[in-house]
Amino acid sequence: MGDLWYLALAYGVIWLGLFGYLFRLTARAEGLSREVNLLRGMLNADPPQSDGLVEADTPAEAGAGAAGGEA
Repeated sequence: MGDLWYLALAYGVIWLGLFGYLFRLTARAEGLSREVNLLRGMLNADPPQSDGLVEADTPAEAGAGAAGGEA
């Protein structure tokens, strides 16, 4: 009967460790979810800001227009 006591104790320790791990994992997932929602809110709150360039002023289009038309 003494060996069954150790078996039950080991089984209980394993289950407690599993539940503790799942609790910790759930808490981390909720924290990450809150942080993602906060970042989404920050991105949606700011209107898109122009950097002062017009689309034709971008280097790729400006270079292609000048070199491409004269060839």
